[in-house]
Amino acid sequence: MKKILCLFGALTILLSSCSSDDSSNASDSVLLKKVVLTGTEGKSTVNYKYDGNKLVSVIDDSGEINMHYTYTGSSITKIEFKLPDGSVEQTNTFTYGTDGKLATFLRVELDNDELRGYKEVYTYNANGTVSVKSYGGDDKTQTDASGTATITFINGDVSEVTSTNSPNHKYVYDAKNNAAKNVLGLDKISFVDGEGTGVFHNEVSDTSGETVWSTYSYTYNSAGYPEKSVDDVEGLKYTSEYFY
Repeated sequence: MKKILCLFGALTILLSSCSSDDSSNASDSVLLKKVVLTGTEGKSTVNYKYDGNKLVSVIDDSGEINMHYTYTGSSITKIEFKLPDGSVEQTNTFTYGTDGKLATFLRVELDNDELRGYKEVYTYNANGTVSVKSYGGDDKTQTDASGTATITFINGDVSEVTSTNSPNHKYVYDAKNNAAKNVLGLDKISFVDGEGTGVFHNEVSDTSGETVWSTYSYTYNSAGYPEKSVDDVEGLKYTSEYFY
């Protein structure tokens, strides 16, 4: 899931005062429609469907990636991961507080023919960090405490995740538009499930301890959005071409 969200960021493009308004409005309406991934095992196409600027689905031509989104107002409240036959193998559910911030994340998935649940509960701190408490259990009850984490942000994107029950991560970003910049609600859920996802800017590297897990290098279109990237994700190398 992380890569899919990473394919989706914010840089205010400074243009002349004569064309600033029109260009800014055009930039604000940019939505990623398709990504073509090319690697050692061949080529696949990931298609993005929207209702306005709400993400409806992310589906690739192999059926391996099959994600369906549900919104309540401006917030993503559910993501279903489906198999090619239409059955649901994983459901992510999100709840929000009265302030509109993410309050809980729940992942329910099939594990050895049993449904297992994993939950995170978030506290927003005065210094801008987010504290996380995580719990495990079956699909109905998540009462077994499994760890804590602290999430740090820079320019709206997750810069570091320090956790007691999963690898720590440090992220570096560029200063350009992420393809997800204009997708409603993704920024609210960019730090769930133990990892961070760039939404406003493009991830350049992800380091855990002394190990660099992934690196990305980009070329951009005239509006500052990625049009191509060369990706190395845990040793798997491929290119991504972006279409809007």
